Parts: sequence; C-alpha cells; structure tokens
Amino acid sequence: MVGAAMCGFCLAPFSGPVLGPVIGGFLIEKKSWNWTMWVLLMFSGATLPLIATLRETYYPVLMKRRAKKRGLALPPKLPTGEALNLVFMVTLRRPFAMLVFEPIVLALSVYMSFVFAVLFGFFEAFPFVFTTVYDFKSGDTGLTFLGIGVGLLIGAAIYLFLDRTQYVPAMRLPVPPPPESRLLPAKIGAVALPIGLFWLAWTSRKSVHWIVPVLSGVPFGMALILLFFTVAAYFTLCYPAMATASALAANNMLRYLLAAGFPLFTIQMYEKMGIGWATSFYAFVALAMLPVPWALGRYGARLRAGSRYGLQEEMTELEIVQSI
Repeated sequence: MVGAAMCGFCLAPFSGPVLGPVIGGFLIEKKSWNWTMWVLLMFSGATLPLIATLRETYYPVLMKRRAKKRGLALPPKLPTGEALNLVFMVTLRRPFAMLVFEPIVLALSVYMSFVFAVLFGFFEAFPFVFTTVYDFKSGDTGLTFLGIGVGLLIGAAIYLFLDRTQYVPAMRLPVPPPPESRLLPAKIGAVALPIGLFWLAWTSRKSVHWIVPVLSGVPFGMALILLFFTVAAYFTLCYPAMATASALAANNMLRYLLAAGFPLFTIQMYEKMGIGWATSFYAFVALAMLPVPWALGRYGARLRAGSRYGLQEEMTELEIVQSI
C-alpha cells in the first residue's frame, strides 16, 4: 500500500508541469495570460473544502490526543527557546549540514536538482523548439508536454510492479535486504534520462515528423518519476524519521533553487548553441551522472555506517510533537 500511496501522492504534483502548459497554452491563445491565474484560482477554490475537512492522520499527534483523553501524564514541554531551536535544527540547520556532510544526500540531491532543472527549462525549450521548427501555436505547443505525462505513468507503473513483486515480499523476510536493494528504479531512470535528451536533441528538425521529438518526453518522464521515487524511498530507509525529513528538505531546497535558475538562460542557450547541441549538453551531463545509482549500490552501506545521523542521535517523533 505504501508504494501505491506514494505513486498517487507524487503523480499529482508531477502532473502539474504536464497539464499546466496544456491548459495555459490554449488559455493564452483563446483568452489572455490573465486567465491562467483565474483557472488556477478556480481549481484552488474547488479543492479548499476538501482540504479543510481532512482528518488528522499524523501518528504522534493522534497518540498525544489519545493520551490527553485518557488523562495520562505527558512529558513537560520544552521552553519556548529550546523548542524553536529544535524546529530550526530540523528544518534549516540540519538540511544544510546534510548537504555538506552526507555524501548520499549530496549526490542524490544534485542528481534530482539537475533533472528538475531540465524539466523547468523545458517550459522555455519546448515552445522554442516547436514554434521555430514546426510553427506550432501556443495551444499546440502545450500539448507536446503530454509525452512527459505518458512517461510519468509508465514510470509509476514500473515502480508499482517492482514494489509488489520485489520490495513488499522482501520486507517480510526475517532479515530485510539493505536499502541499496531499492536502487533498481533509479538505475532504469538513469539510463532513460540521456536517451530521452539525445532523442529530443537530434530529432527536432523539419525533416522529422513532430511526433518523434514529442515522444522523447516518454523516457524523460520515466526517468523523472523513477529517480524521484527512489530518492524518497532510499532516504527513508537510510535515516530515522526526523533525519529523513531533513534529508528531503535539503533535496527539495537544492532542487527548486536550481530549477528556478534554468529557465532564465534556456532561450539564450538554445539560440546560441542550437537545439541539437543545447539539448545534447543536458544529455552529456546526464551521462556523467548516470553512475550515481551504481556507486551508491556499491558504497552506500559504507557511507551509511559513517553517517552522523544514526538512530542513536535521533529524537522520536512523539518527543518532537510534545516539545512544541
């Protein structure tokens, strides 16, 4: 169930970069750019009642409420200064420290940051490619992102298959396999990523039908979702709960910082280098990063053994909640 839940949880936000250009492209073409904000406001308003009625599911909070109802004594709260320092440590100080001192977090964060940066760069690159080469209008250009959406669905299906056939049965063994056994989806994604990028680079020309570069989004979407699933699962297995939260925070911080920068120079890069070599540059970087999952498979256990964020240093989730 965890694998299925994670697929649904992750596919929802990843569908945004696919559906956004499709909806926004036709809105801009038929109405104006203002309507992209109106439609977003409509969707937000429609989901707000659903979010407002959600029940609490966080286990430590539920246990704290149950203890209060039963009249059980709870540990005293930390002083305000210590509680704020604890929150600052979990959300800011430790994520930065893990980026510097944890090779696992650094390697996978840089990898995912690059993949996300390319995805965000495609928001500028796809319109450039399909308007200059194939004379697409803004609405038609948005439809080209559907190739990435198909790749996301295929990648999620591959992960679910591996989860049900390998990972769930393995967790029932007397001695579960090490976290490195969960790196197979990342290996598949690492191979698919440069394939999709080289595919886009050298098929985006007038002599090739437009569907061919659109289909290059399929292996790219597969790589994106498989790498993301693997990073989330691997962090969860490598670190205790609160350290996992910090590792994911570090990953998110670096990912979106880099992703925010790529669209700023994508058009200039494609104009000066050309479509083929600009996209190939991304593909060569992806090739250079391809060995990361295999390196972690070989050296991951040694890196985890030397981590400073082991279980003996971890405060439990219930203590965190009670302290604040």
